[in-house]
Amino acid sequence: MKMYNNRLVLGLSAAFMGIVLTTPEAQATPAFARQMEMNCLSCHTQALTTLNPFGRQFKLTGYSMAKGDKSMITGGDLGTSVPLAINAGMGVKSNYMTTNQPTGRDSLSAPAGVAIMIGGKLAEDAGANTLWNGDGLIHMQTTFTHAIEAGRIGFSVYGGQGHGPFISTESYNTGLHKELGIFENSIKTNAAQATGVGSGPASGITVFYGGHGLTVTGGIWVKGFNSSFANKGLDSDGIDQTLYRISYDAPEMGAWNLSVGAFGLGGETTGTPCKLWENTAALFTTCTGTPWANSLTKFETTASGLDMQAQGSIAGMDTLVVINHVADWEYRITDAATPTTVRSNQELSATSIEARMMVKPRFGVSIGQMSFDDKVASTNADYSTMSLGLLYNYADNVRFSLDRTSIDLDTGTDYDETVAQVLLAF
Repeated sequence: MKMYNNRLVLGLSAAFMGIVLTTPEAQATPAFARQMEMNCLSCHTQALTTLNPFGRQFKLTGYSMAKGDKSMITGGDLGTSVPLAINAGMGVKSNYMTTNQPTGRDSLSAPAGVAIMIGGKLAEDAGANTLWNGDGLIHMQTTFTHAIEAGRIGFSVYGGQGHGPFISTESYNTGLHKELGIFENSIKTNAAQATGVGSGPASGITVFYGGHGLTVTGGIWVKGFNSSFANKGLDSDGIDQTLYRISYDAPEMGAWNLSVGAFGLGGETTGTPCKLWENTAALFTTCTGTPWANSLTKFETTASGLDMQAQGSIAGMDTLVVINHVADWEYRITDAATPTTVRSNQELSATSIEARMMVKPRFGVSIGQMSFDDKVASTNADYSTMSLGLLYNYADNVRFSLDRTSIDLDTGTDYDETVAQVLLAF
């Protein structure tokens, strides 16, 4: 099995290099590039999905920056003077994953996901971003901001099925926002994703300040999405979860931009698991077989961590290095009526370091290492991983990637996972 997987990886690598040698002229088509009349690389690094400083500023304005008149829907189209600039785009991912884990199996997902984005500028200093798939709305965010002498202040209302609680203002590439990470198989490469700090269903309201390199975000959130008090199982007296996020962009040092940050979660939510998570079966697969899954349950969450990213250039090659350290992630599920009845208890910590270098304008290589510590599991669930990746941008809206991760369990066994992906954006 392992020899078969190694041969398959070699074959995928050869095909990958064949694509590299047949590159068309690039062109920018996704929605926000149209809204700004700019190339995708105005907001993104050469790796496309990761953001540069201008891209982070664009998100902080709530997607309300607009230029020109090429947006799909403008205020003039509707006969109003409101400075509206709404655009739509579509993303399609196809994945092939192979593993030599004894209990694992290969999988082909074509497509692995299809999402339609609709968003843009709603008014002066106000914008929105929504994602839709076959199940309906899977992410929404509406942001209102106001420029002040010292920077920008604002608030955001958001919710999503899988992007985690920090999605509202998170624009760094350290793992608190899954889609901005370096590796596709992020649950095995990034500390925030492996522990769950930066993923899962979440809805909330945040307020923020950004200016002079400093961004501070605070708010309340609930571990659920598309949930109302009336019919989704939330107890109106049982929402007391908070979050904070602080980050600082140091002054540029030559060709480098250094950002450091801290993050944390705390509090509890009371609700009915299966109603609260009804659209996220992958996160809660025992609804029908677990008696307490339809009863009022308390979810307690505590987490804290530090992160850092450095963006710059080495010998003219665009380079990104990110570090994420989740010092403590505690997740406890108890019976709401009898708090001493513990349904589930997790206490995790993890540290990851990942790096990507674009050795050519469209071709990049990545490397990553992560250590994961499960402090509660009765069996030894600790492990470490080492990852290598290749990335190629066939065009500004077409990306090919190939990642290989070796997982070394503390039990003495090890296995590999390889993920090949094609990403299209229109």
